[in-house]
Amino acid sequence: MKRFAILLFSTLLFACASDKKDTETVRDMAVQEVKKQMNLPEGTTFNNENIEVTEEESNTEGVETVYVVKISIKSQDQDGNEMIKTNTLRYEKADDDTYKLASFD
Repeated sequence: MKRFAILLFSTLLFACASDKKDTETVRDMAVQEVKKQMNLPEGTTFNNENIEVTEEESNTEGVETVYVVKISIKSQDQDGNEMIKTNTLRYEKADDDTYKLASFD
């Protein structure tokens, strides 16, 4: 019984660690893509409040999971009014643990 409990706990721990790693990988890829697409200056940083990563099940064959990343960028217009622009990126994770940008809005 102890072995079963240890095995179950280990599997659960590994699954959580793997999901966290996937989320961080997709988050980093999205930040780089937004910097490139929006021509943001070198050294631009984002904090956790600006980025939201969610995971969805996929109905597409060969695609395991879809990650939706929303990145909010705060800026000011010429009058000094604060503007917030939110970009939505969708990444698809294939069976072979590769990620592909599916859309950028």
